[in-house]
Amino acid sequence: MNKSDIDSNRLIDIKYVLSKLSKTRQIFVSEADFQLELAWAIKTIYPNAIVRLEYCPYFDLNMHIDILVIINNKWIPIELKYKTKKCQKTIDNEVFNLKNHGAKDISCYLYLKDLERIESFKKKSVCFSEGYAIFVTNEMSYTKPPKKDNCVYSQFSLHDGNIKSGIMDWREGTSDGTKKGCEKPIELSGHYKMEWLPYSEIDNTNTGFFKILINTVK
Repeated sequence: MNKSDIDSNRLIDIKYVLSKLSKTRQIFVSEADFQLELAWAIKTIYPNAIVRLEYCPYFDLNMHIDILVIINNKWIPIELKYKTKKCQKTIDNEVFNLKNHGAKDISCYLYLKDLERIESFKKKSVCFSEGYAIFVTNEMSYTKPPKKDNCVYSQFSLHDGNIKSGIMDWREGTSDGTKKGCEKPIELSGHYKMEWLPYSEIDNTNTGFFKILINTVK
């Protein structure tokens, strides 16, 4: 992508930013590392932007936004997820030891919770322009439907081509331990298509390919 490819109809073209970032950072140490590098990339491409991390808006002191971008007094909240499969990768003599995050059901729930949080931000902020929920992973099971139709998190599945909207909840009978801290149903007013795209390819092993999911709240 060249700079001429930037979508000028948006305050920030997040796909362009992530495409540029993927050329210099194919992999991240952690979600915090991803957060810092994305914020830096946004500031580099949009030098006039105000960029804040872990932002707590005045209208909800219990809400924390991973990245808030402010351009011309318009607010763009960004929420991130970075979930990995255990592996070790070496890039330019730097060794990355990635953890096995597991808990796919909870991770799917929390990504949709990010979308719900951004929708709440939109309702409460007169400065809202648009928001983004972003998920990067080298665990390809996220992109595929659950193996069992009656699995406890089927309504939260992020598999490719799936559309998320309305009220989503755990299957009846899901144990308290499984959904601890994530008990409440998710309710989305918008419609969001789960469309996984390539992010980076480090090697041809089953842990060397990263995909990215981007959903926009308008």
